[in-house]
Amino acid sequence: MVAANQPAMSREYASPDFALREEIDTALAQQVDYEAWSPALKAAQCQHERAKGFSLLRYQILIVAMLSLASLAWDMVAVPEMFEVALGWRLVITVPLTVYGLLLLRRTDTVQLKLVLGLLLISLGTRTIHLATHGDPEVMVRYSMATSFILGLACLAAPFNPREMRIFALCFLLATSIAAMWPTALPNRQIALYISFSTLIGLPALAIARRHWQLNSRAFLLDMRDSFSRLELEQSNLLLQQLSEQDPLTGMPNRRKFERVMNEKMELLPGGEGQLAVMMIDLDHFKAFNDRHGHQAGDRCLVLAAAQLQALFPTNYGILARYGGEEFIAALRERTPGEAARLAEDMRAAIAAMLVPVRDEAKPLITTSIGLALAPVDARLALEDLIEMADVALYSAKRAGRDRVELVEAGAPVPVGLAYSRDRRRG
Repeated sequence: MVAANQPAMSREYASPDFALREEIDTALAQQVDYEAWSPALKAAQCQHERAKGFSLLRYQILIVAMLSLASLAWDMVAVPEMFEVALGWRLVITVPLTVYGLLLLRRTDTVQLKLVLGLLLISLGTRTIHLATHGDPEVMVRYSMATSFILGLACLAAPFNPREMRIFALCFLLATSIAAMWPTALPNRQIALYISFSTLIGLPALAIARRHWQLNSRAFLLDMRDSFSRLELEQSNLLLQQLSEQDPLTGMPNRRKFERVMNEKMELLPGGEGQLAVMMIDLDHFKAFNDRHGHQAGDRCLVLAAAQLQALFPTNYGILARYGGEEFIAALRERTPGEAARLAEDMRAAIAAMLVPVRDEAKPLITTSIGLALAPVDARLALEDLIEMADVALYSAKRAGRDRVELVEAGAPVPVGLAYSRDRRRG
């Protein structure tokens, strides 16, 4: 049997971070800009994007590296005198950065992957504009335009947030502008054209990238809100199930949970040696106790009895529940021969020693009768049959004078006269 301990409701059904939930609702309702999000919400999005961001960054690093290596053939044709410089640039900068990004960084190093991607793009742009300074006017135009397109495509494709994108664009323009003027400078007119063209391409690309980021951010907020809603619904359903399977007076599992757990576990119960035990536990003369001392004393009696039973019962490999009224039910798989009988006797003795406080300051004793049914594990009896066997044994204990344990084993003959009615043996 499997444990059926009652979980702590306050911890198991703790609410999610409602401060974050409220911020998400506000951001969606008021269309709050990403820049105005709290650090906690930005961190949540970063965590949300980390898995797919890692793959995307590695893919883009690979694409930039392949583009840089493939353009070496064009460099050899356009500026053959600078071919060795172009090749050395790739060997010294492009290849090490690519190896570092693809082979050495882990899945959690997305910030460093972004840095590698940014450096590769800036290196590609800087090398392109530098080669432009050593070509003829046609090469200058083509290479400077290619550098501007690199900036535009990077702004559209790189998975940077708005702040990272602004920093990247500024560093790209600064590095390529320096390379356009030093050590060999482009003509002033060509530099002006490059800066103007890069601005004309870069600004719209930045605006589109920012808009795309905002749409992705809104999709993230919607996903987060749906996740919160699903979590709350699951917690509510679990709470309702717990409440529906919990006895409100004693806090222990009720009949519904006992039957559900037993039916689930008996289907999975492996064969082999050992006995499966079911106990029916009924407080003696409880109706008379209730009539004499009042229902509040009766409730106290049930709570105390439940506490005594729970203190002895091994819930790590069995289940104990309130079956209804003054009845309790228990089930376990014996680990050693005779374990269930000894446990039933200990439970009976604990109830017999229990003093129940009542309103007239007396502390009357109360006793219990226990019917114990045992069946081999490989008998595969239905739960209803085991409960009926335990009920027969309980009725036998009642007829024999109460405050005792009676045992019935599967296959043993049932004494004549024990065809019973539940109503006849109560009390």
